[in-house]
Amino acid sequence: MKPDLRTLRQVLPTALLVGGVCGLCAAWVPSRAAAVVLTLGAALATAAAIARRIQLQAEQAYVLLRRPELRDGGMAQTGVYEPLIRDCCERLSRTDAELLAAVKARDELGVRFNGRQKQIRRLEMAVECLPMPILIADDSDRPVVWNVAAVELFGGMAAGGDQSLPLPPDLSRLVVETRTRSAATRSRSLELQLEIGGNVRPYRAAATHLVDGDGSSLGVIAVLDDIGGEQEARSRHAEFVSSVCHELKTPMSSMKAFIEMLMDGDVADPEEQLRLYGFIDVQIDRLTRLVNNMLNLARIESGVIKIQREDCGLNDVLEKALEVVRPMADEKQIRLIPQFSPLYLAVHVDRDLFGQGVINLLSNAIKYTPEGGEVRLKSRLAESEAVLEVQDTGMGIPADDLHRIFERFFRVEQNCKAAAGTGLGLALVQYIVADIHNGRISVQSRVNEGSCFTVAIPLGHRDKNRRKAEQHACTA
Repeated sequence: MKPDLRTLRQVLPTALLVGGVCGLCAAWVPSRAAAVVLTLGAALATAAAIARRIQLQAEQAYVLLRRPELRDGGMAQTGVYEPLIRDCCERLSRTDAELLAAVKARDELGVRFNGRQKQIRRLEMAVECLPMPILIADDSDRPVVWNVAAVELFGGMAAGGDQSLPLPPDLSRLVVETRTRSAATRSRSLELQLEIGGNVRPYRAAATHLVDGDGSSLGVIAVLDDIGGEQEARSRHAEFVSSVCHELKTPMSSMKAFIEMLMDGDVADPEEQLRLYGFIDVQIDRLTRLVNNMLNLARIESGVIKIQREDCGLNDVLEKALEVVRPMADEKQIRLIPQFSPLYLAVHVDRDLFGQGVINLLSNAIKYTPEGGEVRLKSRLAESEAVLEVQDTGMGIPADDLHRIFERFFRVEQNCKAAAGTGLGLALVQYIVADIHNGRISVQSRVNEGSCFTVAIPLGHRDKNRRKAEQHACTA
């Protein structure tokens, strides 16, 4: 590397001084050898000065490379290294900018990666929490992803400790057909029977072929849904329609037969005609009760009737229900005995609907209790529930029929002749208690000894201030 003019100017005074001293010494020393030695000394001194200066410039260049903030004012001190240092600084600046851009891009990718990881984890947890079995098969129709519900349904552990999910043949065929025959439709469904805990349950499997944006297959997802409840609902609906048709057909057939007798003139006796008219009137009343009960039940279940629950005392509702059925009890000389709790039983109920449920229970007790019997209406406190009981000394219910007593249109065969009915009263009571008021109803009965219906509903008011005021009024 050749020294530049700036370096020569900086070391020239030193060289001249050394050369002058050497010249003076040579004038005093006539020997030629001595002159040569002095000249070489001057040359070496000059070279040393130049080397020292170059070393200082190199150190300055190193400092500038290490500390970018000093580059603007210190570039002139690098001497012979200035072009190199300037080029290096420019390259370092570009590299720094590229590095900053790369770091920024890395941070953005990290944020996106973390977000995607959270999203994947969120989806995995959501699938795990779903109650229906879900499984995903790869493009080889082998299950690779499944949730806890699928493990509980299918189970299985492969040899060697590797988890696997053994699928029933019908479901395996559905997965294969969904993937291989997706040209017409990407989704297929199948109803199949699966054994769970020794019981066979019906399931509906819905499979969908997963396809990437470029058309490549990502596998098949299958979702299974237990349709046992759906089939039971369809069965109950069919039974309900059948029961309704039967209940309507019986009185209509009787009325048609009586009317045909009257129209054909088969009955000429006026008293006999009046008797037939009375039969027709009874059947019309039966149809009216049936239709009204069905309409009331349907309106309540469909939400047409607005539920208006309010804070009140249970004993107040029971007292009003007793007054409604008292004429019916007096007609059969049946004693109504109230046995209410002395405590204030705070409840949050729809007065009209809950009162109608109590009236239905009391009416049934009176209808199926012989003359001279008694019906007791009780109320009591049981931990966090308010309990009422309707106990009678009537005909009772056979043990084999107790589990069906709350079914629609069900009537105890032995008791059908004792009183008219549609078999909807207790079904309506159960709906009012269980579905509307979050309570429960049960029955205990013995034939020819009587029955006891027990209703339990949550205790307490919604308005805490009102509850405290009413409790204070009762204690005062």
